[in-house]
Amino acid sequence: MSDSPPEPAADAAYAPCVAIAGAMIGHFATRLEVEAGKAGGSLSAGAIRAIAERFLAEEHGRFTATFQRSWDHCSALREQRQWEGARRRPFDRILTKRFAHLFPPRHDGAHHSDGGRMAVLSRRMLPGFHLAVDKMIGPALYQQCQRKSQAILDRHHRENGRIDWDSVHADAEARALADDVLAVVAHSFADFDHRRRWFIDLVNSNLGPPAGGSADALWQLTDHGFAELMLALFAGLRAAHAATPAAVHQRYGDATAAMLDDFFRRLDGPPPSTSRSRWRRRT
Repeated sequence: MSDSPPEPAADAAYAPCVAIAGAMIGHFATRLEVEAGKAGGSLSAGAIRAIAERFLAEEHGRFTATFQRSWDHCSALREQRQWEGARRRPFDRILTKRFAHLFPPRHDGAHHSDGGRMAVLSRRMLPGFHLAVDKMIGPALYQQCQRKSQAILDRHHRENGRIDWDSVHADAEARALADDVLAVVAHSFADFDHRRRWFIDLVNSNLGPPAGGSADALWQLTDHGFAELMLALFAGLRAAHAATPAAVHQRYGDATAAMLDDFFRRLDGPPPSTSRSRWRRRT
């Protein structure tokens, strides 16, 4: 079942954005008709280009406020859609938070640096990542995690009705839920090299589309990126395992604790190649 809203609702929501585009196109078409009449009924390509340049220069000031209102409306609508999507699949967001610092900053989507730090991951990996988790833990457990995460979200509403995601991510139950799932994920890496290659291939086969003009159009997850992702994803569980091993043994059992030891050892080992996840510019 698709998470996308019905088309009529989408059309109605984006009506102001469509209206401003239609108004500008109609206004320019009228200008062309007037200029064509002056020129005897036809215009050359060069004449149309010149008219377009004059039109943009003359009308910029007149429409600036309208453009800004339309932009603000569309931006707010996009944020609302993202928020609604997070509500439908809240566990995805809880899990993603653990490695979100490996993405490039959102305010600079066309570049891949953050104070000189090379971004390791691309948000394009998220569809494949969530698909991989679903396959490793099974759809029943995955949906159970979504339901439990929704119950956690319901405890963290702000006065304006929106979710206080900082409180959600700090919630002890949310952290425990993520750790419990990761303990299951670790079991799927019994054959570490095989599962790592499967995971990388699955992510790279399900990359989301690059944003226009973004620097990650050629991005691929590599062995280095996989290691950085897993180290970040399991950081909390690993710290708990090191600080209170008895508690981890009690919660997950000796077999899982031993599996985690082996999993962390393999993550710390050298990658099978020198390839690195990176952002490559188009040439």
